[in-house]
Parts: sequence; structure tokens; C-alpha cells
Amino acid sequence: MSSKTLTLKIFRADELVDTKTLSQDVIKIGKLKSSHLCLEDEAVARMHAVIEVSGNDVRIIDLGSATGTVLNGAPIDKNASVSQGDVLTFGPYRVEISSIADAQAVAPAPAAAAPVAASPSTPPPRPVAAAAPMAAAAPPIQIDVGAVEVQDGRQVAEVVAMYGRTALDVAHVGQVKSRKASAPIFMGIGGIMLVGGLALFGYEVTQDWESYSNELREAKQAKMTEPTKPGAGTGALGLGLALLGMIPFVAGAMRLSEKTVVDYTIGEGHNAVFHVPPQGLPDSVAFPLVRSSGGEFALNFTKDMSGEVTLDGQTLSLEELVSSGRAGGSGSHYSFPMPRGVQGKVNYQDITFHINTVNPGAVVAGRGDVDWPFWAYVGGTAVIGITFYLLMRSIPDDLLAISLEDGDGEPAYARFMHQPDETKEEEPPPEEETEASDDAAGGTGQRHAGEEGKMGKPSSKSKSGLYAMKGPKNAVPQMARNFDPDMAARSAGILGVMQQQGGSFLASPHGGAFAVGNDDEDVWGGLTGSEVGEAYGVGGLGLVGTGRGGGGTGEGTIGLGNTGLIGKGGGGGSGSGYGRGSGAGFGGRGKRVPKVRQAKAKVQGALDKDIIRRIVRAHINEVRSCYNAGLTKDPNLQGRVAVNFVITGTGKVGSAVVQESTIKDKSVGNCIAKAVKRWKFPKPRGGGNVIVTYPFNLSPG
Repeated sequence: MSSKTLTLKIFRADELVDTKTLSQDVIKIGKLKSSHLCLEDEAVARMHAVIEVSGNDVRIIDLGSATGTVLNGAPIDKNASVSQGDVLTFGPYRVEISSIADAQAVAPAPAAAAPVAASPSTPPPRPVAAAAPMAAAAPPIQIDVGAVEVQDGRQVAEVVAMYGRTALDVAHVGQVKSRKASAPIFMGIGGIMLVGGLALFGYEVTQDWESYSNELREAKQAKMTEPTKPGAGTGALGLGLALLGMIPFVAGAMRLSEKTVVDYTIGEGHNAVFHVPPQGLPDSVAFPLVRSSGGEFALNFTKDMSGEVTLDGQTLSLEELVSSGRAGGSGSHYSFPMPRGVQGKVNYQDITFHINTVNPGAVVAGRGDVDWPFWAYVGGTAVIGITFYLLMRSIPDDLLAISLEDGDGEPAYARFMHQPDETKEEEPPPEEETEASDDAAGGTGQRHAGEEGKMGKPSSKSKSGLYAMKGPKNAVPQMARNFDPDMAARSAGILGVMQQQGGSFLASPHGGAFAVGNDDEDVWGGLTGSEVGEAYGVGGLGLVGTGRGGGGTGEGTIGLGNTGLIGKGGGGGSGSGYGRGSGAGFGGRGKRVPKVRQAKAKVQGALDKDIIRRIVRAHINEVRSCYNAGLTKDPNLQGRVAVNFVITGTGKVGSAVVQESTIKDKSVGNCIAKAVKRWKFPKPRGGGNVIVTYPFNLSPG
């Protein structure tokens, strides 16, 4: 029993909650139900602080709480001395020390192991006279301690280890039951499931799956029935059984390794609850200071230890317990059975152990033997794993199988990597010039829609005379429309007479009412010639015969060119051609255009070079566009660009990069590579990839 009695007023939000009168040497303050001053709040730790009474010295000791302990508005550093009238703050609670009196002056109150407010069956302690009016104005809140404590007659031993005024350890002996006894059962069940599942899975793995794969490939090639799979098909079952067996096995291993405070032991051993120097201990590894057996507790001590025990208001030292026979000797130490409600204190070297018997907490005991968060994690993981497994099993095998249409049955990648060495190829064709040269002659015009007639004068013996049509110099040349080409009868009536005549001038159903030209006189000559004169040649227009077409570029025209009028000038860019500007002759040489030539390509894969060359030629305008963009910056830009690209099994270009470039402007090569990336090729034979290196020679012309 303490030599001092403290009267404490507990306020919350400036409202008096309770008044307590305590006379213990160590007054525990915290959230635990076994605390002398139980303060329910998240800001209060389970063991927040203790008030220690030693003679006339009363101290408050903070036990390392997160929010700390505040004395008269200032936080304390580990511990501080308190006196009457001081105010302590613990989170939202304010505790006023209304009086500190000697134990003889105030009747001691029994140690309270209940929360702040007592149960209805146990009235709260009577406050001192000075606090009576305030206490009467604010009666304490009635709380049923049965909701927070287990009141079934069981007791647990609470041990608090202190060094001076600092609490080092708090433990409750017998609070949690040991589950080590059930660990072998769980591990046995899990081990059987694990071994059985691995055996089933191993049986499937050891089957001759290679021969089955060969037979399956041959059967698919021959369009025959697939062979029977080896094994019993229990591989998936075995794997799932092994995974399920891991759950009880791990649970048993965790129970086997868990630590529960069955006995409060001290010593230097690894399994000791509290480590102390072993001098003077009968068992230096783990000496049981408090031993539990069937819900009963015994206090063990040696002759070198000092202390006292308080029971029913009577305090006895350890020596008195031995001399009175209450503590029996057991070899090198003594053992004292701890009855209900006993309070003890044992000093060992510099450590003081406070031992009390209290009711077990309902919250901790109510958790039972099931670790719900652990099983929630395990169950969630198992559900996700099983879901993915069932999803994979639901996919048809044919959907993931490799197509065997080509008859080899090997994966496409393996066929590509093991293809035979490339044979020596024939001499590549000469480089292709994709743009027409200005030096080339103009192209032929469009043929006339009908039959060709004859041009010139049949009686003329000359073959080189050039025709002429009389008319002013500013007239638009045109042919006369003096016959109907759609008439079927060509030898009747006047038409027959006209057909028999020796010659006529140019005519066309698409001409005008009369023929007109820009020459001084009409001359029946040929389509071409060095000078104007009569001639009789092949090809042209006239009324000789029944034909009405010519070698011109369309209806209503004559000539060799591609113009839409009657002239004889030829197209073909700005190159040479025939013109009638100032007379028959050759025009001047025009400007050359940029050239894009395809060089020899390197192809690795199952796609013919000619096919690739044809596709590249079809997209050559895209390459030319990239080159023209570079020529706008540098008219003398030229060089060689080699693009390396990969054609995938679907015919699309998977990647395209510039492998080599001698051209100064790098943007031209990048532009060509981007264009190649958009090209579409035929699917390679066998579905493999085709690697192509295609060079382009670029010159400004």
C-alpha cells in the first residue's frame, strides 16, 4: 500500500467525467481496461503513463506514447514531479490532482481494474468532501464493464517491468492461448495435400510428351484422328491440390513459430520474455518469474530478490512470505501461489517488476484463434489465381495452336531461324529509272475511235511532202465535217461517186462546217515531211477510202502528238517534238527532272524479290515526294538511302529504319522510312518474318 492517497478529477471537454481516489504505488493510465485510470480515446495509448508514489515523491512517467503527456500546459520529458493542484493532459482528457494526502488521513479505496466509470452493480468511489458539489452536479457515466472485460472468473497476470521511473515492458500472462498444440495438425493436413498434388503433377510431367507432339503433328499433316494424350490428365488437379495444401501448411508453421506469454520469464536466453543479466538466477536462460498453470499463477523469486506482496489490505515482504510458509521452497528459488486480487512487487538488481492479477480484456480475447486479415489476403489471392487458371482452361486448344497449313508443323520463328543458307542469286536486273527522261521522244497519241483513213494525193509520186491548209494566220485550224461516218451504205448515190474521186482534203465528223488552216494554200500532203508539198503516205485523214480515223490523239484531231487540237506537236515533257510554231523542226531541250532509282535489294525470308520490287515500284512516288521535299532546301541534294524493314507474317511492315544514308539531309531518309512503314505486302509463305534492305539512288537529274 502506498503512503499517499491521490484524488483525481477526470474532465473531458470541460465536463467532469469521474473522480477517483487511488492509493497504489504505481497508478497506470491508459486505454487498457486493466488500467487504474482508463481513458477511452484514440489519442491515448494502451499504456500511456504511470503515476509512481515513492515516499513523499510523486512522479508522472510517460511510457513513450505518441501524443505524449502534458503537465500544466507543457509536455514532459520522460518523467516529472507532480503536486497537489497540477493538471495532466492525455489527449482530450484533463486530469486534475485535487489532493495528495497521507494514507492514514484518507481511507484507502480498493484498486480499480475497471474503466473510468464503474458498472451499475459497483457504485463509484466516494469523492473527497471538497469535490462533492462538483461531482454531484456531474454524475459519472455508467458503463457496463462486462462489455469490455471477460468476467467469467478467469484472471490474467499483468507484469510491468520498470527501470527507475521508466516502464520498460508490459505483458499479460495467460491473455492469449497458445496455438502451438494445433500446429502439427495443420501442417500434417497441408503436407499430405502438398505431397499428393506434387505427385499427380509429377506423374503428368514424366510422360512421353515429345513423342505425342510428333504423332500429333503427323496426324494433322495427314488429316487423321489425333492420338490419345499420355497420362491421366491430372496435372492441373495436382497443381491445384498442391497450392491448396500450402494454405494449412503455412498456417501450421505460423502457429508453431508464434510466441505467446505462457510464463513470464527473465534471463539472457533467446526465448526469455524480458532479458536481464543472469547473475543470481537459477536458470540463466529463462527463469519463470510468473508461471501459469490451468488459469492459476505463481510468483517465483530467489533469496537475492526483494519485494512485497499486498493481499486484502495486508502487505508482506518476500522474506515474510517465506518465514510464514506461504511461499514454499523449490530448490534454489521460492514459489508463492497468487490468489485473486493480489498485487506484488519484486526487485531484481535495478529492475522492478509490478505483478497484479486482473480480468482479461474482452477485445483481445474476442479475436479467437482466427487471423482474419491473413485469411482474407490468402483467400483473395487464391480466388484471383483460380480465376486466371479457369480462364486459360476455357480457351480452346485450337485457338492457341500454330497453323500447319504449310505442312512442316514447326513454329514460324523456328522455321525462320533454321532456314537453309541463302543460295547464290542470278544477276539482278539493271537499275530501273522510274521517271521518264526528257531526252526520250514524246509518246503516241490516242488512236482515233474509228477506222483509219488515208492522207495525201494518190496521184503524187512523192512520199515526203507535208500537207497544208489554206487560211489566215490568226485562224484556229480545224477539219471540215463533210461526210457522215455512221452511214452504212458507202457505195450508193453521191457517196459512191465521191468515193471514186482521186482525192479530197482532211475531214472529220467532229470538224467544223469548213476546213481552215494557217497556210498560204491547200496542199494534199502527208502527215509529216521536211517541207510543204504533195505526197501520198499512210495514216491520216481524207476521203480516200471509207476510213475516218487516223493516228491522232482522239476524235477531231490529227497528228502524232497528244494535243487536243489539229496540230502535229508531240508531248513527252519538255523534250524534242514536232511543232508548227515557225515551221517544221525540233524544239529546244527542256529541264531535267529528279531521278529515283531502285538498287539491288537484300531479302531474307519467304517472299519473292520480284513481289517486293513490284510493291516498292507502286509506292515509288512516296519516295520521290520525300526526295522533292529535300530538293526544295538543296537543289544539288543527292546520294544513296538504304532502308531496312521487316515484313511480318500478316504482310504489314513491323519496323522500318534507315540503315545507310549518304545524303546530307537526314530528314529525307527518315521520311522514306516512315513511308515504308505504311506499305502493305503479301503474307509471307509460312507466316514468318521477312527482313529486307532496299536501297534507293537519288539524283537531281
